[in-house]
Amino acid sequence: MAERTERAVLNSLIVACRDADRGFTFAAEHVLDSTIRTFFEDLAKERRQYAEALLPHAQRLGGAGDAEGSSLATLHRAWMAVKDHVVHREQAMVVEAERGERTALAAYVDALGGMLPPEVRGVVESQQAGIEAGLKRLHALATATA
Repeated sequence: MAERTERAVLNSLIVACRDADRGFTFAAEHVLDSTIRTFFEDLAKERRQYAEALLPHAQRLGGAGDAEGSSLATLHRAWMAVKDHVVHREQAMVVEAERGERTALAAYVDALGGMLPPEVRGVVESQQAGIEAGLKRLHALATATA
C-alpha cells in the first residue's frame, strides 16, 4: 500500500475537485432545463474554487501542478454522454452528477481521516460541508426528475 502523505492527500482532493468541475460543466452543457443547467454551472464553479483554494497548500508541500483529473472521471463523463442519448437527458445527468459527487465526498472523508496539514484542515472541512450540501440538492433533484 502506498504511503499517504499530506501532499498526496491534497493532490487527491485537487484532482477530485477538478474532476467534479469538468463533470458538472459537461452535465450543464447537456441539459435543456435552464434551472438545472445553472445549478450545474454553479457547482462547477464552486468545485473549481475549491481546487484553487487547495492548490497553494499542495504547492507549498511540493505537490499539485497542472493535474488534468483522473482517467476514471474521463470515463464517467463518457458514460454520461452515452446515457444522454439513451435515457431522459435531465434525469441521466442528475443521477450521474450525484454519483460523481458521492465519489468526491468519499475522497474528502478519506482525507479528513488521514494526514492533512493542520492549517488546511478547516478549509477541507468547509469544502466537505459544501459537497454534502450539493449532494443533498442533487439527491432532491434526482428524486424530482425520476
